[in-house]
Amino acid sequence: MFYTRFKDTLRTLLRIRQERVLPPPGEKPAFGSTIILNRLKMQLFVSIDYEQWEWLTLRGWRTLDVRQNRRRYYRVPRNAVSRLMHATPEEREELHQRIITHKYSRKRLQ
Repeated sequence: MFYTRFKDTLRTLLRIRQERVLPPPGEKPAFGSTIILNRLKMQLFVSIDYEQWEWLTLRGWRTLDVRQNRRRYYRVPRNAVSRLMHATPEEREELHQRIITHKYSRKRLQ
C-alpha cells in the first residue's frame, strides 16, 4: 500500500500522468447498471431505451467497469436520474445541464 501511494505521488510530481481517452460507448446498459461522466456516477434504476442511451453517449456517459476502476465519483441523486429518464427530449437537455453543473457535497463522494 505504501509503495502504491509513493508511486502515485511520484508520478504526479513528475507529471507523468496522462488524461484518459473516452472509451467507446458499448452496449445499452441493463437495469441497475452504473454509468459515469467525468466525476459523476449515475445508477440506472429506470430502464432506458436505445434512443436515451444514444443521447447519453453523445454527452460522454459510459458504462462503468468496476473491476478496473478505483476512482471515487459523486453519486447523482436517484430522483434526478428518474426525472432525466422520464423527461421529454426538450426538457432533457436542461435537466442534464443542471445535473453536471450542480455542486455535489463531499458526502456524495463514493
